[in-house]
Amino acid sequence: MYSKLNFKIYGAANSGDLDLIEDNLKSQEGIRAVKLFPAKGHTEIKMEIDAAKITKDQVFDIIKISGDLRIVEQEGIKSKINAEAQKMDISLPTGSPGWFENFLSKNPSKAFFVLGLLVSIFIMSLIANILFGFIWFKSREVQASGPGNLVQNNPAPAPQAPSPGPEAPAVGQIQDFSITKNDHVRGNFDAPITLVEYSDFECPYCGKHFPTLNKILNDYKGQVRLVYKHFPLSFHQNSEKAAEASECASEQGKFWEYHDKLFENQSGGYSIANFKQWANDLNLDTSKFNDCLDSGKFASKVQADLADGQNRGVGGTPATFVNGQLVSGAVPYESFKNVIDQILNNN
Repeated sequence: MYSKLNFKIYGAANSGDLDLIEDNLKSQEGIRAVKLFPAKGHTEIKMEIDAAKITKDQVFDIIKISGDLRIVEQEGIKSKINAEAQKMDISLPTGSPGWFENFLSKNPSKAFFVLGLLVSIFIMSLIANILFGFIWFKSREVQASGPGNLVQNNPAPAPQAPSPGPEAPAVGQIQDFSITKNDHVRGNFDAPITLVEYSDFECPYCGKHFPTLNKILNDYKGQVRLVYKHFPLSFHQNSEKAAEASECASEQGKFWEYHDKLFENQSGGYSIANFKQWANDLNLDTSKFNDCLDSGKFASKVQADLADGQNRGVGGTPATFVNGQLVSGAVPYESFKNVIDQILNNN
C-alpha cells in the first residue's frame, strides 16, 4: 500500500545537508519518490512510500539523524474539508477530479457553507504557517544570542548552551568515560583530548564525518585520541553486521584497517559477501573471520555499545563526545577545532 507524505523540516544548515538527507531517503527500501523544495527558513519534502516496507516514523528518524531538525507535518486541504464536512453531516463525493463541482451542483443550498469552510481553512493555514515561522526564527535568534562556554578537561559548572544545529556543538551534561586498552583507540593513548565517537558504518553522515576526524588526528598529532563505539541504527539493514565484522577484524588486530575499509566502500553498499571479501583484501585469516561473522560472536558487544550510547543521551549518528561534551551530527572541522584549541589553550 502506497502512502504520500508531505511535511516541512526546520534547521537544515545548508544545501549539502539537504543533499545528504535526499540521498539517504532515496537509498531506503520502500521509499518510491522524494522531492525537496527549499524555502526561506525551512524545506518542504513531498514523498511516496510503501507502507509495508517503511513507516512514517522511520522516515522521520532517518531525517533527524542529521542534527537538530524540527519536522512539521502538512495535512492536505482535501482531508481537512472532508473531516469538517463530516462534522456538519455533509456527504462529499470522492475519487473523481471534479468532486467539488459535482458536489456544488447536487447541493446548491450548502455551497455557502463549503465555500466558507474553504476560506476559513485557508486563513487558518496561513496563520499557522506565519506563527510557526515566527516561533522558529525567534528561537534561533534567542539561542544565537546566548554566550557559549567550551568544554574543559574536568567537569565544570553547567555551561551555557550555544546555538544548536549542525554548525555548533550541542552542550549537555558532561560525560565521564573510562578508556582502557580494550577500547578501539586511534592516536596517542595518553593524549589530553579524547574524542569518543558513537557511529554507524552505514550512516551517510558518519561517512561525511570520517574525513573530518582523520584531519583532526593528523593536525593534532599526539594531542588527540579517537575512541570508536558502535551505534547501529535499526533502519540501516547492514549496519549491525558491519559493526560485527569490524570486531571480527579487531580479533585479528586490524580493527582500524577494517573500519577505514568500511567507510571507504560505503557508497557501494554492504553485504555479507562484501564483508568477507574485504577481510581477504586485508590479508586476514578468512576462515576464522567468516566463522566469527557467521556465528554473531560479537553481536552482544555491539549491542552493549549501543545501550551505553543511549544511556548517555545519544539519539542518532554521528555523536562525538569531546572530553565528555556531546557534539551531535557531522559538524564541520572548524567547530571541532574551536573547541580543541580552547581546551589546549586553557591547559
